[in-house]
Amino acid sequence: MMAPRRPAPPPGGDWRRRMRVRGRWPQHALARFGALIIGGFAALGFGVLGMIGVAVSEEPSGLDGVPGMLAILVVTVLFVGIPVGLLVGLPVQFATRAWLRSPSPDELAAMRLAQGEARPVLPPGLRAGSWWAGAYEDCVRAVTAYHAVVRTTPDGPARSWLVDVGRRLDWQLDEALRLAVLGESLDSGHAPGGPTAVTIAERLDEARTAFGQTTEQAASIALDLRSDTGFAEVRAQLDTLAAQAPHLRTEN
Repeated sequence: MMAPRRPAPPPGGDWRRRMRVRGRWPQHALARFGALIIGGFAALGFGVLGMIGVAVSEEPSGLDGVPGMLAILVVTVLFVGIPVGLLVGLPVQFATRAWLRSPSPDELAAMRLAQGEARPVLPPGLRAGSWWAGAYEDCVRAVTAYHAVVRTTPDGPARSWLVDVGRRLDWQLDEALRLAVLGESLDSGHAPGGPTAVTIAERLDEARTAFGQTTEQAASIALDLRSDTGFAEVRAQLDTLAAQAPHLRTEN
């Protein structure tokens, strides 16, 4: 019986952890307070322009002195700063957080280098060029890359955790092979593309995605560890790694 998939921890603080390895203080400030910063600058800019306009105007406006300047600032905050902050600042803030979560060039390079060491394997029961063989080969490449990434990490509790996850990935890879061979046998029968084959293909495709995501997360953790990050600081990332790994079947 297949184990229920454990939900991944909510990503609420992920962009904050990523600030250790991505971006500088301008990007970090936008990720935290983008709406406030952009809205505030817009309100201040239009407020200053309004004060200058009142100062050079030859007609009395009733906005002279400190009360007038405060009134202009309040109006610009309400009718310029808040709308600009919502319409421009919030998208910039969320886009910056998404950028922080994405792999850095160094992380992508480490992952490509690790994946380059992978060699596709086609065991008996799979036909070269079939969808089932391609899906299984993608799983093999991801798991091979995962082990290559783990070998770059320093000794310590974090590496032991990653090695343990790697053993579970190897075990789940055996189940992925069983599913691929089963699907291949159904597709070579009298009713290819039947409901059972579709169900198997969906499970195998989910596993292929999970293997790839696990390898990407491992590369990110490995980069953090090379930056002298302690085990306690990457513990949440390790929990996410274990949660998103494929769960095709439970251990015996």
